Amino acid sequence: MAELDASLSPCAPALFPWPAAHPFTSYGRFLAWLSDNQDDIIDEWVVHLGQLSPAYRRRPTSELYTTVTDAFRANLQALENGDLARIEQFIDFITKKRLQAGFPLSDVQKAFELFREIVVARLCEPSLAELLAESVPQINACLAYTIHRFSDYFQKMHESFLRRHAANLERKVRTRTAELAESEKRYKTLVNEINDGYFVVQGGRIVFANRAFCTMHGAGEEEVAGRSFSQFVAPDCRSRVMEALWEAPGKRAPEGQLEYSRTGRPPEEAVTEIRYKVVDLGQGPVTIGICRDISQRVAMEATIREHERMAYVGHVAASLSHEIRNPLSTCTLNMMILSEKLNLDGFDLRRLEITVRELTRLEEILKQLLDLARPLTLETEAVELRAVAEDCVDLLAGKTSEKRVRLVQRHAVEMAPVRADAAKMEQALINLLLNAIESVDAGGRITVWTREIRDPQGDRWAELGVHDNGPGIAPELKAGLFAPFATNKAQGTGLGLSNVKRIMEAHQGRVLVKSRPGLGATFALRLPCRR
Repeated sequence: MAELDASLSPCAPALFPWPAAHPFTSYGRFLAWLSDNQDDIIDEWVVHLGQLSPAYRRRPTSELYTTVTDAFRANLQALENGDLARIEQFIDFITKKRLQAGFPLSDVQKAFELFREIVVARLCEPSLAELLAESVPQINACLAYTIHRFSDYFQKMHESFLRRHAANLERKVRTRTAELAESEKRYKTLVNEINDGYFVVQGGRIVFANRAFCTMHGAGEEEVAGRSFSQFVAPDCRSRVMEALWEAPGKRAPEGQLEYSRTGRPPEEAVTEIRYKVVDLGQGPVTIGICRDISQRVAMEATIREHERMAYVGHVAASLSHEIRNPLSTCTLNMMILSEKLNLDGFDLRRLEITVRELTRLEEILKQLLDLARPLTLETEAVELRAVAEDCVDLLAGKTSEKRVRLVQRHAVEMAPVRADAAKMEQALINLLLNAIESVDAGGRITVWTREIRDPQGDRWAELGVHDNGPGIAPELKAGLFAPFATNKAQGTGLGLSNVKRIMEAHQGRVLVKSRPGLGATFALRLPCRR
């Protein structure tokens, strides 16, 4: 910059011999007029600057007044005696200021031209026309010098700036290249280490997916890139998910959130939430997203809703139990006494027996309802699941024999005991066995087994299962299978399976159901193995 500053001498010589500025000469009167009208000319100059270009419109008005005032006084000094020192100083100041602010060269040249346009336009008034002849050549000479000096200086400063900028860019490119390589390495490490799945989709296909995404969707990292996102979405969610991801790059839905089920996992373990957004990474819009397994959250919400329903059922049951149970017990006792004292026979005796049986059934329903509403407490001990199964099978031997049902037991050898409440486990298994006996036709087959298994996550479970070869469970009933009062039996209460689920949840276990129409139903009670 030193060589540029040296080119602008602070004591520049006069431009050329200047007319005498005697007050009585035409040129002297022009200078006097110019000095007297300084404020009006500056005001008009500032107004025209604001209309000249967007670059000037963005500058504060106070700044424009300062620079215009300096420019006017520099021009006035040059016009008075040909002294260009002040113009040189102003050129040095305004060149640096406008170059730093990114002004085009032509905008600043036009701003200098405004001085001549405003002054000449005013001198064209009839009362001042006589001043034009001597003043216009001096104005033109002064303005030509200013614009030429400014253009040369601006160009030299711009070239110097570009050379320094190019050198800085070269250094930055070298530095940034190294930083970029390191940043890319850190980025990939970070993206791969987060627990949530991260993906980039373009044109419906996966461009990038991190390790967590691949694990969640059961695919290797080398298998995901290039595949359609729809291949990882369960069929019943596929159209909805792909419609959202296709719409996103079109800006109709540039960001959003949705839930879907993943393929390759049981429905209760595959609920997934994704948040996505459209961004431009330099090669057209892409959709980036974060996916998270929310199966546990959804299951917990369902459990909370079910507990709320149970609390309501408990409130109703507690309110009605006294009003219903005592009259039921009285009616049942009286019917039994009458059946012994009255010498009834034939259809009358049959009517009485049906009445006693139905009253007894009502009492059992009320008992189940109260059991469902009452908080469940466990008395755990080391329990042999094989012994539980054998006791329940023996207890229901009469029913299986009466219906001519074949009941087969298969138990693992040397299976370790588990911590459980034996009575509650028997209650759960009896419910499942009674349902199985009612489901199969005469001569049907029921299998009961115990074994130890390990799930895909590596957790160990003790399993107690029941399978029947009945008609299976209708697909429309599966969703509410364990809900209270859900039943398709003419005489059922719909509380048995609900109690089974409560018992298993109290043990921190689970109930698994598999069924296909015409191929029977399978229920598996799983308890966590803790030794």
